[in-house]
Amino acid sequence: MVKSLLVSSIEGYSGKSGLIIALGLIFRKRGYKVGYFKPFGASTAYIGDQLVDEDAYSTAEVLNTGDDIRDICPILLETPYIEFVHSADHLELRKRILESYKKVAEGKDIVLIEGAIDYKTGKSVGICDVSISTMLEPEVLMLVKYTNDFVLDKLLAAKEIFGEKLKKVVFNQLGGYKRTYVKSVAGSLLAKHGMDVIGMIPRDPILGGLFVSEIREALQGEYLVEPKRDLVIEQLIIGAMSPQFALEHFTEAKNAALVTGGDRADLQIVALEVPNIKCLILTGNLEPTKIVLERAEEKGIPVIMVRDDTLRVMERLEEIFGKARIKGEVKIKRIMELVESFVDIDGLMEYLGLQQEEEQA
Repeated sequence: MVKSLLVSSIEGYSGKSGLIIALGLIFRKRGYKVGYFKPFGASTAYIGDQLVDEDAYSTAEVLNTGDDIRDICPILLETPYIEFVHSADHLELRKRILESYKKVAEGKDIVLIEGAIDYKTGKSVGICDVSISTMLEPEVLMLVKYTNDFVLDKLLAAKEIFGEKLKKVVFNQLGGYKRTYVKSVAGSLLAKHGMDVIGMIPRDPILGGLFVSEIREALQGEYLVEPKRDLVIEQLIIGAMSPQFALEHFTEAKNAALVTGGDRADLQIVALEVPNIKCLILTGNLEPTKIVLERAEEKGIPVIMVRDDTLRVMERLEEIFGKARIKGEVKIKRIMELVESFVDIDGLMEYLGLQQEEEQA
């Protein structure tokens, strides 16, 4: 009989897709046929002429389960949510979910189900994560992004709603000092309420960063110097200071991009001499000097020119940093390493009723 695991969260951008990608690849490496399912896609966009949930599409591409994306994510938010709530047929939605899940689960050993934005999303139309847990009867794992200590209250509130179905918890994006605290204090508190912490994944700058290509796409920028490799940018530096003062910031940075006006040749030349600066983002639709472009070509450092001013560019980048999707070999390899190192995979397999590797063999 096929097993299933619903990965839910108490808030958006907690890392559900990344965890599912890692678990799917790990389970596949251990010899299992893995399915992926996301009942309700609320983050929709067109890819070509097809409307898809962007997270579901990206995750399905990596896991490559062979299923139709229309079955992987059967319910899409095509209109403003209030209109969707007004016009939705609850019974029809549930029917479509059940039919699509049956197709995705066929021939699989384990189906990983991704929750909506958070566990409450979809409540108005009867397809929130709590409803899905009743409809499809998966085991439930709550992924919690540790933004502050109050997430414990939110987690306990979720437990009251899910009841006995919610037993496993993974904390994500923990700062170093928080891991000890969560393990000792939070772990014992949650155990009293019937929840077992099976993972504590540390914050990782690579996973939170953006590929240079993602930055160019998000800013609708133009390459003046194209990247030789699509590197991950982990930090942003605003170039609004003197070259002497900037040098200290440049040398302390790691895999950083400099965001500055296209007319700031003084800063750009300094940045190109610092190995830690991996990209120049030039604002105001201003082209740099020929010397800057020649030096960037020589160093292999991409230069992106954008129309907006520096403030607007930084606002846009700060909006998307930390929300980057898991794609590309570097990020996929990193999330697998983190999950294998910091999540009790064997304990999770036992919880799901999957045989251990040596038993299966």
